[in-house]
Amino acid sequence: MKTTLLLASLAIAAVASAAGTTYLEENFTDSNWEDRWTVSSAKENLGKFALSSGTFQANKETAQGLQTTEDHRFYSISTPFASVADNSKEDLIVQYTVKQEVNQECGGSYLKLLPEGFDAAKFDGDSEYAIMFGPDVCGPENRNLLSKKQYPVPKDSKTHLYRLTVHPDQKFSLLIDGELTEDHLEIEKNWDVYAPRTIPNPEETKPADWVDAKEIEDPTHVKPANYDQIPRYIPDPEATQPEDWDAESDGDWEAPDIQNPEFEEFVPRFIPNPAYKGEWKASEIPNPEFKEDADLAHYKIGGAGLDLWQVKSGSIFDDIIVTTDAAVADKYLESWKANFKAEGEIVEALDAQLKAKQEKEAADAAAAATETEKKDEEEKDELDDEEEETPVATEAKEPETETETAPEPEAEAVPEVVAEEVKETKEATPEVVAEVVEEVKETKNAAEPEVVVEKVVKPETEPEVVVEEIKKAEEKPKVADKKEEEKKESEAKHDEL
Repeated sequence: MKTTLLLASLAIAAVASAAGTTYLEENFTDSNWEDRWTVSSAKENLGKFALSSGTFQANKETAQGLQTTEDHRFYSISTPFASVADNSKEDLIVQYTVKQEVNQECGGSYLKLLPEGFDAAKFDGDSEYAIMFGPDVCGPENRNLLSKKQYPVPKDSKTHLYRLTVHPDQKFSLLIDGELTEDHLEIEKNWDVYAPRTIPNPEETKPADWVDAKEIEDPTHVKPANYDQIPRYIPDPEATQPEDWDAESDGDWEAPDIQNPEFEEFVPRFIPNPAYKGEWKASEIPNPEFKEDADLAHYKIGGAGLDLWQVKSGSIFDDIIVTTDAAVADKYLESWKANFKAEGEIVEALDAQLKAKQEKEAADAAAAATETEKKDEEEKDELDDEEEETPVATEAKEPETETETAPEPEAEAVPEVVAEEVKETKEATPEVVAEVVEEVKETKNAAEPEVVVEKVVKPETEPEVVVEEIKKAEEKPKVADKKEEEKKESEAKHDEL
């Protein structure tokens, strides 16, 4: 593995020129990047990197970079330089691009420059580094450089470029998307690398007559003469004692207090203090603890690495440059500018498509809601119509129900029974025949009046039904008379025999 790394590193070996030396020029355009970069084994379950050009790009080949692929993961990966970088005599430029297609909730996208002789297998968040540079996002605010001054970073899905230049005179410059944010600013102004150069003189004290009050009360603004005699609250003159108030059990009744309309709050007025001398400060003297380091920000750098924690993955790192040759860095800057413009046009088109899709979905949802509301109204109207028609239909059916429940079958059953009994008794004795006829009469006389009375007393029953039942009742005596005749004929035949 070491041999492979060594041979692979030759492809990106330090390139010296009259203008400077390039220690790292990594654009991830080939599939051999794993030969050049080593994943740390210091932690288990690290997130995995993979090559990706993202979901959109100006040029798919040049846009290919190293992407984080797993959420809620630590990432640790590094690559060595072919030679040690030393910026003690010339500017050292660190430059790379980051594309955050997924909005970063909390996580770093920064690059670390590692000291000479670093151990790639043990590289993690506790490892020593010389420079840590790049975006670090966590929470609602974006912050960068982990310095005392905060530098906002772009928060969109396009590719952005970051450049840090460390000067040999202990100053630095910062470039974000081609815009110069800091130019030769002293490092000690952004980082507490030194003890303070001066301190307040501990032997000095503020003079007794020193006036440090900026304002005083206006002596011409005084309270009204009777101000202290006017109460803020007075008993409510309109309040009256309740009728059920019992002085013995409730005590003496007192009206509740209200704001006194004659009372006006007096607020003192302040004016600038003519005797104000300003904030007193002790004079500054050299700090005996301060010691300037002539080698501050002069590094011996042996490699670069990405040591990150990301809640949301998807960051794409590309075009990582560590060089003292500004022309090399500028070449990638110009390429980025062209691609960035094209990406902007792509993003605008994608945003327009997304907006159109969202508007269509909203319109479809509104139309569906309107249709549902229309159907609900129609169903409600139908139910209302049915409720209005139902009482009429019930009234029309009531007579039919009464007619159907009339005991007509019982009235018709009598002749059949009588006829059957008479037929069976043709050869019976006169006593038996008479007994049968008597039973028929009793049955007829007992049942028929009930039927007639039941129909007559019901007011809902139509007259036709009553008449029909009476008619049937009248017909039944005729049947009995016929049976009587048959009986006499039977007796006559019996006598003849």
